[in-house]
Amino acid sequence: MQRIRVGIVGAASLTSSVLLRLLALHQQVEITFLTSETKDGQKVEDVHRELRGVISKRLVPYDPAEMVKRCDLVFLCKSHGEFWERTGKLIGRARRLKSRLKVIDLSADYRLQDPKLYSLWYGFEQKNTDLLKEATYGLTEIHTGRIKKAILIANPGCYPTCVVLGVAPLFKAKIVEGIPLIVDAYSGVSGAGLRPNERNMAMSTMENILPYCVASHPHTAEMEQELTLLSGEKVRVTFVPHVASFKYGMLANIYLKLKKKVKYEEIYRLYREFYKGKIFVRLLPKGEYPQVSDVVGTNLCEIGLVYDQRTETLIVMSVIDNLIKGGSGQAVQNMNVMFGLDEREGLPYLP
Repeated sequence: MQRIRVGIVGAASLTSSVLLRLLALHQQVEITFLTSETKDGQKVEDVHRELRGVISKRLVPYDPAEMVKRCDLVFLCKSHGEFWERTGKLIGRARRLKSRLKVIDLSADYRLQDPKLYSLWYGFEQKNTDLLKEATYGLTEIHTGRIKKAILIANPGCYPTCVVLGVAPLFKAKIVEGIPLIVDAYSGVSGAGLRPNERNMAMSTMENILPYCVASHPHTAEMEQELTLLSGEKVRVTFVPHVASFKYGMLANIYLKLKKKVKYEEIYRLYREFYKGKIFVRLLPKGEYPQVSDVVGTNLCEIGLVYDQRTETLIVMSVIDNLIKGGSGQAVQNMNVMFGLDEREGLPYLP
């Protein structure tokens, strides 16, 4: 099989460093084009030192004509709202030239189906409504069929990946109340990116847990969108995110009320059947709780369940590596599905 020619826009970012590590080990990928507006001309191995001796390409300016010519797939690793217009132009150029170019966007630019939500949650106006209708939300375990046929994948955010995978079987079965859904989540400092800020500096985060964007985090809109689509009923999420003093990983505790009394064994069976054949979702036995350290460095989502009969509350605990399953790993998983490869290709199982 001919290898997939891959380009990355924004190849100097933290997200890109993880993506490049995964792609370097992928047997079916050839990295052909790496762009950066801030590190133009530098070698990628000097920007991402862990890649020394592995990838020696230079970062070059963004050139859509060259990307269409030299790539089968482009990963977009740009900030939210920064690239949505150029994404449309890139795909438009590819179509005019009858190219089969596919795009996986790791920003939020095409995740939300309602264009009005971008101004509310992200502070920019998403005007490319035609392309927005074509975009596929790339939560791989939920939308596999659509991902296989997609031209543009909107790679999900880390928190929505952790939360939606944690509760998807319940909402699909319509057995839980969707208003309000309470989510209490904790991310490693890597979630705040490379640029210094109060959520990734040692002074703020060491030996500390730092709440932020309480009831206002933009990932809330993704959770509500996907869970509403699964259940067919309106879902509202009260979301309280935190940064904790570890580097990688994420834990979400999700609290739900059931519409009727259901035995724990029925809930467990529901999960087992829903995720049958989903190789990157691991359901823990009764009495075991997921831990961040068990999934860091992998593309796994691990889920634990507790039913508190005294308060009739179902507690779902979900953990992922925020940069792999919550970002670059899921992007590679989506690429594998789009090109008809084994989902596991190039993706780690063990920490």
